Amino acid sequence: MLTTLSRSILLSLLLVSLPSFADFNIDGKLKLTYPYDDEIKEVPFPLSYSHENDDHTFSIGPHTFQVTGQPESYSFALILKDNNFVWLQELSDREFESFSLELGEHKLKLVKRVLNKPVKGDYILTIDGVDYFFNNTLTQINFTFDDDGIAGISVYGMIASLGMNKAKNPCDEFDKGSEEQKKCELND
Repeated sequence: MLTTLSRSILLSLLLVSLPSFADFNIDGKLKLTYPYDDEIKEVPFPLSYSHENDDHTFSIGPHTFQVTGQPESYSFALILKDNNFVWLQELSDREFESFSLELGEHKLKLVKRVLNKPVKGDYILTIDGVDYFFNNTLTQINFTFDDDGIAGISVYGMIASLGMNKAKNPCDEFDKGSEEQKKCELND
């Protein structure tokens, strides 16, 4: 009886003390638009964590890191440059004008839009339907993870939109109801 009880306790301790790591692999798509030459680059951008024995690997886009276990979080540093373009190391080796990134069910999009009330760089960052504006020239986009992949995305260095500062409609420059305005609205 003591042997069976000892084995049960030992087995319970082993199960509790062994870390459990769940692998995840999220398909991603990245689209970058570069300034000056209107070059557009579209590439796969997967996000994954895997482990085999003591070998733990975390990958984001083309970058792969050896880690000690499943990461709790990962951060992007988005930099608004003096020329009002942006740079994000994980996405590009040079500055760019805009990007859209889909990671599974999550969507991130940074676009330049002239707004009714000017904001830094004229940029809107949209994450899963919520708009943000630059508050600083350095912004941090944080991903938190669970066993299934991305548990949440948060932003620091930006201000969440309250929905009052809307993009200007370029067709409003024409007289209301004019042929130019109608033509603009058809092309927009």
